[in-house]
Formats: sequence, C-alpha cells, structure tokens
Amino acid sequence: MRKSPLALDLALFENNLHKIQQRATELSPGETDPPGIVTVTKYLSRPDARRLLEAGHSPLGENRSDELEDKTDPGQDPGSWHFIGHLQRNKIRSVIPRISLLHSLDSEKLARSIDTWVEDHLDSPLSVLVQINIAAQKQKTGLDPLGAEDTILSWVEQFSSLRFEGLMTMAPDWDAEESRTIFRTLRKLLLSIRDRLPGASSDRFRHLSMGMSGDWEVAAEEGATLLRIGTALFRETEENS
Repeated sequence: MRKSPLALDLALFENNLHKIQQRATELSPGETDPPGIVTVTKYLSRPDARRLLEAGHSPLGENRSDELEDKTDPGQDPGSWHFIGHLQRNKIRSVIPRISLLHSLDSEKLARSIDTWVEDHLDSPLSVLVQINIAAQKQKTGLDPLGAEDTILSWVEQFSSLRFEGLMTMAPDWDAEESRTIFRTLRKLLLSIRDRLPGASSDRFRHLSMGMSGDWEVAAEEGATLLRIGTALFRETEENS
C-alpha cells in the first residue's frame, strides 16, 4: 500500500535540489556532462506535483501508472514527465502519451507492444531506456546483463518507433558503496553497446539512469546521466535542519 504523501515545502525542495545538483556536478567524471535529476513524485500528491511543474521543476518521474494518470491531464506536455516503474502492457495507452521518456523497458513483449502502439497513435518515436537487472534481483524486472547487448542491438533494428537512448538499473537496498560495482557494470555495458551501434543510434545511446536517494553520489561518480531522486529532495537533513 502506498505511504501517505509527502507535504511539499518548495523552499526546502529547491535548497536540497541545488545542493544535490552542485555535489553531483563535483562527483561526475570529467568526460561526461553532469547528471540530470529526475524528481520522483512517488509520495507527492497531485497538487504538490503540479506546484513543482508550475515552479519550473521538471522532469518529474512516476513509477505507477495510476499515479501518473492522477497527476497529469490528457493532452498535457509529455516533456514534463518520465515513467520509471514497471509498465504493464495493458497500461501502454494510458501511460505513453503522458511521458517523454520510459526508463523501464524490460522485455521484448513490452517493446513490441509499445512499438506497435506508438506507430499507430503518435507522430514520432518514443524515447526509451532498457532496464538491466545487474544484481539478478528476483523481485525486479529487467534484462539479464549476459546476453543483453545482443538483445538490445536486435531491438534497435526491429522497433523503429522506439528511440533507444540508454540503460537503467536499480541497485539492491544495501550500503551505497556496495552499489558501485552495479553502476560500473552498467556503464561498461552501455559503452560496449555504443561501440556496436551505427552513427546516430550510437550518439543517442548515452543515458545511464541509475542512483536514487540512498546511493546517488556513487552513481554520479560512476557516470550516471540521470539520477532518480525522491525523499532526499523533500526532507530535512542534518545540514539544513
């Protein structure tokens, strides 16, 4: 059951966001751009999510289709939202028109279904990241890293209504430093795939969506381009309390 929504303190959020952005820039490897931050709205109410958008803070990321539907309006700008959770195929028509990036493409069946729907209903391809289950967590979805490279290369050729832009993973709920190997492995996989992709497809395939509130600093050090952060943006820390 979903926990009670967090109450948004916009000034606190903006202070936390500035500090995280600054620190992430310091930690990011020199050969990559500083990571962007996807504000996870998992525990925010619809009015508070809208307040963030009105204040110019986007993209926002949701991990449940019903919550995304509640917090968005038909016909709104999909550029403001990412979908970061597992997407069921029967929710494609309600989720895809509301987002600009899907972080969690995790199976060929889902890829095929989205590709067909986008071709029939949208004017341009949908940007997607492929979820990789690096730690082989039974409760998580995603491709096995062994074989993922060939699978993704075949998807790029098959599904012309999907714009493949990189990879996503979720580290287990353990000490942040222990996640380093997970993030490093994902980056190596991305670079290996990029080397095998042609021209523009290679240039687009650059995103690493990894790192959340508990381990984002390690993810930034390992080359994350997108950090998915929720509670760390909304709650008091010892530093600002």
